[in-house]
Amino acid sequence: MAVETELQRAAGAAPDDGRSPDGGRTGVVETGSGLNLSETQAKRGFVLLAITFFVSQVSISIVLSIQPNFFRDVIGMNGALNGYLIAIREVPGFLLIFVAALLLRLGMARATALSLAIMGVGYAAFALTGSFPQLIVPTLVGSVGFHSWLQLQNALGLSLAARGEEGSVLGRLNGIGFAGSMIAMVSILALLLGLKVVAGDLRAHQEPYLRGLFVGAGIAGLASAIAIVRFPVSEDDRAAAQVAPAITWRREYRLYYWLSFLDGSRMQIYFAFAPFVLVEQFKVDALSLTSILIVAYVINWLTGPRIGRLVDRHGERSVLTAGYCCHLAVFLGFAFAPNVWVAALCYVAYNWLFLFSIGTTTYLRKISRREDLAPSLAMGVSLSHLTAIAIPIFGAALWNRLGYQFPFLFGTVFVLLSIVSTQKIDVARQRIGAAGVAAGSR
Repeated sequence: MAVETELQRAAGAAPDDGRSPDGGRTGVVETGSGLNLSETQAKRGFVLLAITFFVSQVSISIVLSIQPNFFRDVIGMNGALNGYLIAIREVPGFLLIFVAALLLRLGMARATALSLAIMGVGYAAFALTGSFPQLIVPTLVGSVGFHSWLQLQNALGLSLAARGEEGSVLGRLNGIGFAGSMIAMVSILALLLGLKVVAGDLRAHQEPYLRGLFVGAGIAGLASAIAIVRFPVSEDDRAAAQVAPAITWRREYRLYYWLSFLDGSRMQIYFAFAPFVLVEQFKVDALSLTSILIVAYVINWLTGPRIGRLVDRHGERSVLTAGYCCHLAVFLGFAFAPNVWVAALCYVAYNWLFLFSIGTTTYLRKISRREDLAPSLAMGVSLSHLTAIAIPIFGAALWNRLGYQFPFLFGTVFVLLSIVSTQKIDVARQRIGAAGVAAGSR
């Protein structure tokens, strides 16, 4: 019922004060990209995008929740080896600017559908692997689709956002996505609990079920691709896609690029090593890890729209500063966690802090030209992966030589730089071109 309510809210896309999506006018909705869609098109767009967020997060969450235990218990990997696999996985993210140059010519809706289909195929292929070398191809295929979807989801959401409500729209969509994650995690938890009751020794009997879940994740990825195909695109949007620069690198967006680089460097450490701190150092099994993720996704589902409204109300600089300060506490918590409870709390907190990245996206939207938005988001994703190979490998070396604490201590450098850099955000001064009427400049 709660999930249905979120989907209904997304369909209406109404601001919190009860006004209609077009600010009280009828007929057309002026969206964040400066384009006009009919009310029917805007509502249909929100429904389709909400469904896509929901189902794609089901797919992604299944994979994220079972990979650490599958890699350790079935493949025989440790934390350091996982760092090397993460380095391989992130190569497509770095090359996204070139992939996006091809995809965006299809239009955002078709590019998104193709990206999610590729992601689904890659995720399903994990079910066929039995060794570390066999993981490489599914990892690369799934990564191409996932990273393409990563930048396209925000561009699609912003295309339906009214001026000054960018954060609210992205926050609502993220909340719907986390609802999908929550349902995926509850389903996995029920499966693993049943297996534990019947079999007793979970690790000895989990392999065929984990492989089946990878197949299920692939099917969900393909379903989300089907859902987004009919996303409404105006003639102006199609025309903008044809003239949009294939690769965008503008001096005016340098702060966004720098923040993306720092965010990506920090996230590489988290993705590579945080789950393995729980699994390897504190012996957390698949059942317990899934339970932790359920808690995280419930929190994100409930707070996603609120974080988005905070961005609209208080501005990107304030919200991002608060988020990065929390990131610093979380990284220190991972490094010095005295027990599994503190480590689990840090894991939940870091997942929640992903919501604060809405501020970076809305900052770009407010300062950029319309035609630059999608390729600039792709550039941001690529820059966030600039260190994707070096940092996991360097972190793995720190883990092996000095201990699991040191990758996280190293990560605090990027967090501190992010705090300092965020203070330079000034939307009113930094906006250019058609973004000059953007609201919420703080």
